[in-house]
Amino acid sequence: MSSDGGPTVAVKLFVDKEKRRVLFAESDKEFVDVLFSFLTLPLGRIVRLFDKQSQVGCLDELYKSVESLGQCHFQAKACKAMLLAPLNAAAAHCHRLQVKIGDSNPVYHCTNPFCSYTLFSSVPDAVCSCGNVVQYIEEWTTQNPRVAVEDVVFGISGSKFIITDDLQVSLASTKAMFSLMEQFGIPGNGNIEEKVLQLNSSKMTSLLRRALLTKQPLTGLFFNVPIEPNGAYLGKLPENLLAKQAAEADPNFKAIKVRLVQAKDDSSVLYAEVGQDFVDLVFGLLSIPLGTIMKTFSQFPRNGCMDNLSKSVTGSVKQECQSVLLSPEAAPFYGCNNSVLQVEESGRREGLVGCRYCYEMNPRSHKLHGDQRSQDYAVIPDQHHLAAACIQYSEE
Repeated sequence: MSSDGGPTVAVKLFVDKEKRRVLFAESDKEFVDVLFSFLTLPLGRIVRLFDKQSQVGCLDELYKSVESLGQCHFQAKACKAMLLAPLNAAAAHCHRLQVKIGDSNPVYHCTNPFCSYTLFSSVPDAVCSCGNVVQYIEEWTTQNPRVAVEDVVFGISGSKFIITDDLQVSLASTKAMFSLMEQFGIPGNGNIEEKVLQLNSSKMTSLLRRALLTKQPLTGLFFNVPIEPNGAYLGKLPENLLAKQAAEADPNFKAIKVRLVQAKDDSSVLYAEVGQDFVDLVFGLLSIPLGTIMKTFSQFPRNGCMDNLSKSVTGSVKQECQSVLLSPEAAPFYGCNNSVLQVEESGRREGLVGCRYCYEMNPRSHKLHGDQRSQDYAVIPDQHHLAAACIQYSEE
C-alpha cells in the first residue's frame, strides 16, 4: 500500500547514480500488467487523465472543443458525455489490475419506481424507455461466476520481466540479465544501485505521460525530470499510410468534403468549413484506444516510446490477450460510420442488451440486420435517435 492507503505495484530499478539514469528494471507480472493496460485506454480518457494537458498533438484542443459545444449540437445529452469520458472496451481486464489507471466504470440506473424496463446505462444523461433520465447508483464490477479469476491479466503467469528505460519488455532470463549486466558494467560499476519502488495509481499515471512524451520514462519518474512543453512532436505520417488505408477501405465509408481557407502564400491553413460528417470523424478519435493508434502509426507520438511497449506484447503477453492490446476494439455502441481507422466495436457484455434501435442500426455491432446503416454519435443538424449512449438491460 502507498502512503495514501491505495494499492501499489513493485518494481526494482537498477540506477546509475553518477549518470542519474535508470538502466533497466525488473518486476513481477503486476507492474507489467499495468504497463500493457496503457494500450487499452481511449485517447479521450488519456486527455481526461491529464486534465487537458496531455501535450499529445492537438488532442487537448479537440477535447476542449467537445466541452465547449452546447448540448443542442449533439444528438442527445449523453453523446457529449460519451466523448468526454469514453469507455474502455477492455474494462473487464483492467478491473482486475492491482493498480487501476483512470476513471472507474459508473452505472446509471432508471430510478422511476413504476418503470418496468429495469434498464441501466454506462454513461450519464441517457434516457430510459420510460422517459426518465438515468441516475448514478454504483461502480460497475465484473464479477462473473462462470469466468475463472486469474492472478494475471495480460502478462505470462509466473514470469519475471525485464523492462528497459524506454519500455522494452521481455521475459527475464539468465541470458538477458547477463547481457544487460555486461552492457552496463554490473557488478564492476560501483555507481550502480538497486532501488525498489512501490508505485500507486498516481505514479503509474505519471509514467504513462512520460511514456507518451519521452524516451526515458523510468529515469524521468525516478529522478522527477521535468517534461518539456509540447514534447509530443508528431512528425510526418508514414508514407504508405494512405495507400494502405485505401486498399482496406470500409465499404460504408464515404468521402468527406471539406473547404479549406488558406493564407495567400499557401504557408498554412487558416480554417476549414466542414459538415457534420467530418466533425463526427474527428470527435470519434477520442474514443479510439491507444493500441489502435500504435497499430496504425507505429510510433505515436514520435518523442515517446509507446511503440516499444506495443512491440513487446508478442512474447510477453498471453496469446489470448494479445489482440486486446494490439488490435483493441472500441466500447459497445461507440461505432461510427466515418471511422477512418476502421476500429471494430466490441460485443456487448454478457447478460446485457442494448437499445434495439441503436443496436440494429450500427453496422459495427456484432449482430447486423440487412443493409441498415449506423446513426453517427456526434454532431448532426437535427435530432435523431441516439445510436451510442443507449440504455442497456440490467442483469438479473
